Amino acid sequence: MAFTVPIGLESFDEIITGGSYYVDKTELIYQLLHDTKNKVSLFTRPRRFGKTLMMSMMENFFNIRKDSKAIFDGLDISQHEIFCKKWMNQYPVLFVSFKDVEAENFEGAYKMLKTKLADVCKDIASVFNDVSVDKDDEQIFLSLKAKTADEDDIKNSLKTIMRMLNAVYGKPVILLIDEYDVPLAKASEKDTAENKYYSKMLDVIKGIMSTALKDNEFLQFAVITGCLRIAKESIFTGTNNFASYSVLDDDFSEYFGFSKE
Repeated sequence: MAFTVPIGLESFDEIITGGSYYVDKTELIYQLLHDTKNKVSLFTRPRRFGKTLMMSMMENFFNIRKDSKAIFDGLDISQHEIFCKKWMNQYPVLFVSFKDVEAENFEGAYKMLKTKLADVCKDIASVFNDVSVDKDDEQIFLSLKAKTADEDDIKNSLKTIMRMLNAVYGKPVILLIDEYDVPLAKASEKDTAENKYYSKMLDVIKGIMSTALKDNEFLQFAVITGCLRIAKESIFTGTNNFASYSVLDDDFSEYFGFSKE
C-alpha cells in the first residue's frame, strides 16, 4: 500500500486528514494526565524529534473550539473512552510558539516576540465577542494584537489572554508553549557586555513565563518544549508541580523520535 511521508509537516490534523504516514504517539496524552500530577511539564529534545507535532496533537485533542473525534478515531488514545469523554475538546487551549523569536540584537528579537503574540491574538480574536470579558483586559488584548503593548503588558500577556479565555468558557486554560528556549539561546550567542542582549531577553521571557505558570488560577496545566533546559537563571523557579523530561530520561522516551521497534 502506498503512503506519503510528511517530511517537514508539523500540523497533526493535516497529517491525519491528508492520509500521510503517522507513527501513533497519542498515548502520551493519557500517560501525561493519568500517570502524573504535573502542573507544568517540560520536554527537552534535539531538533527534528517531533516536539512541535506532539504539541499540535495535544492542541487538537484538548481544544474546546474544535471537534477532533474523527481525527483521533482508531488511534491509541481513542481506546480510553472515559478519558476522552472527559478531556477531548473540553478545555480552552492557548498554543504559543517562540520558534522565530530571534535576531542579531534584543530590539529585533523583541519585535519578533510582539509579532508572535499579535499572531496568537489574531487567531483567537473572535472568541472575545463576549460581555464576560473584563474591559481592561480587552484593551490590553487589542494593544497586543496591534503590537503597541508596553513591556509590562507583554510580560503579563499570556496570563491576560488566559484570564479572558477563562471568562468566556468558565474553565481553566491548557497552556502549550513550543520552542520556549529559542529567544534565550540566540541571546546567549550574541550577548556582549555592551548590548546586554541576554539579560534583557531573560527579563522579558522570565516575566512572561512566571506570570503564566506561577500561582495562576486560570491555568489547568502547561506543557512546554525546547531543545535546552535554561538553568543559569531558571525561569521556572517557584513553579508548582514542575517536571522536566530530557532525552536521557526513560519517562515518555517512546513518544519522541523513533525507537528500534
